[in-house]
Parts: sequence; structure tokens; C-alpha cells
Amino acid sequence: MEIENIPVNPIDIVEDVIYQKKWNFSRADDHELVAEIASQWCQYRLYFNWSEDIRAMSFTVTFDLKFPQNRFKKAYELLGLINEKLWIGHFDITKKNGIPAYRNTVLSSSNNDFLHKKLEDLVDIGIYECEKYYPSFQQVLFDEKSPLDALRLSNFDIIGRA
Repeated sequence: MEIENIPVNPIDIVEDVIYQKKWNFSRADDHELVAEIASQWCQYRLYFNWSEDIRAMSFTVTFDLKFPQNRFKKAYELLGLINEKLWIGHFDITKKNGIPAYRNTVLSSSNNDFLHKKLEDLVDIGIYECEKYYPSFQQVLFDEKSPLDALRLSNFDIIGRA
């Protein structure tokens, strides 16, 4: 009997991905995992939720920023500009607390190795997009730049290091 063909709880696979990255995490139950990481710009909180009913993993990365109600219009404008550039996932801002978040969902397959790779890619892409656009959110919130001006800085691809 091959161990790869035994169905594994996808949250266990997420736990393995997060453990390999040496990030702090906790599990609320069999279907949830929360991790925290320090990045170039801020502390991110990563939420993973598994739905057995639809066999999908929901992934959310929240920022350590909070938009007040009076800045929502500019924040939503920035979201629209960013989201039209994304191929995978999307950004939103919760109306309840004004916190920006990156969200994505991946459907499960029965192959554990394939799912591990998909979840690893999901995390890497999400963190990349958050790092890329975090300065734009900051500029709209704190520097009161227009969303278009704030986004211009994030659209530069930097190659190499000085």
C-alpha cells in the first residue's frame, strides 16, 4: 500500500508547508490553521480553511493596516486597479474592520504530492502579491496619494540587488 494514495487532511499538508518555511502557526481545529510571518513591509497573518463539502482550501492573508470608513472610497478604487492586474486571487477590504486582505481558493485533488505543491504555490503567490502591493495600500492610507499614483510604484519589476 502506498502512503501517497491515502487521503490526508489538506490542513495537515498546509501545516507541513508552513513548518518547512519555519513560520509560527496554530491550529484552531482540524479544518483551520493560522500562521504569522514577518515580511519586508509588515506582519502578515495567514488563514487557511478547509471545506470538506466543496473540497476546497480558502486562503487569506491580512495586513497590519486598517482603513477608516472615510478612506474606503480610495481604498476600493485601489482594489479595483490592483485586482484587474491579478491572474490569481484578489484583494478586498472587510467593511466591518477596514483591513486589507488577499484571498484565494484552491480545489483539492486526491494526489497528496500535487496538493502539497499547489498549496505551496498558493502561499508563495499570495505573499508575493502582498509584498508587491503593500506599499500602495500604505501610500493611499498614510500619504493620501491617489490610488493611481500609489499603484505606479508597485508596477516596477526590480531585477537584482544593489
